[in-house]
Amino acid sequence: ENYTPDFASIQVVSYYLQKLAGAELESLRLCSERETTDQQYAANVMRMENSYYFSQQIKERGPEMSVLFAKQLTKASAVCKQSTDAYLGWMIKREFKALHTLFSQISRIRRDVGDKDVPIHIPRATFVKTLQKESNREVMKEKIATIYARMEKHLSEEGKLLPVAWKALVKVLYEWFGRWEKLSTQCYKHVLEPSAVDVVRLAKQAGGGSSSGTNKEAKQHFHSAVD
Repeated sequence: ENYTPDFASIQVVSYYLQKLAGAELESLRLCSERETTDQQYAANVMRMENSYYFSQQIKERGPEMSVLFAKQLTKASAVCKQSTDAYLGWMIKREFKALHTLFSQISRIRRDVGDKDVPIHIPRATFVKTLQKESNREVMKEKIATIYARMEKHLSEEGKLLPVAWKALVKVLYEWFGRWEKLSTQCYKHVLEPSAVDVVRLAKQAGGGSSSGTNKEAKQHFHSAVD
């Protein structure tokens, strides 16, 4: 009843099925690179959603299909990871623009002159003032909630990618804020608040990962279309 033919062992069938799958991935690439597709984020959303959906559909059809389309699954996985990384980077830079700019400047100056001389170029008062404005707990909660709402709008409910993408975003937030936390301590002896761990907690709460589970929207997937 659940019999699946071993297409991989039928050379002609295997060849054309793989060719078809490869054509689908190539079509995805071409569509995402069209002039009418917003290259800031929409192209990456298109690639990450469709490559993820492709992989899930193949895997759900059993190990025989996974073996048959092993090459295409590897390619789809790489496309999904690359586009997800680019999308999440764009999202964080957009929402935490002032912090990203500040710490990018500090990192560049630090490479040129060393930790101790960074405050000469960016005074401690300027540094602390920026953090107080852009990195207090309430502002962070608001920005993270905005990111979630935007991702919910960008990603389609049918694609079922939001929980996976949000989990990846939480990891990236931890990595970025961890680096910024280290720079703050090394160059200014200033403890970044909220910390990278606190940011992760806020993000998990926004995404419905807290034990309280207060965010009902986080338990859903997402709306379609792009911003």
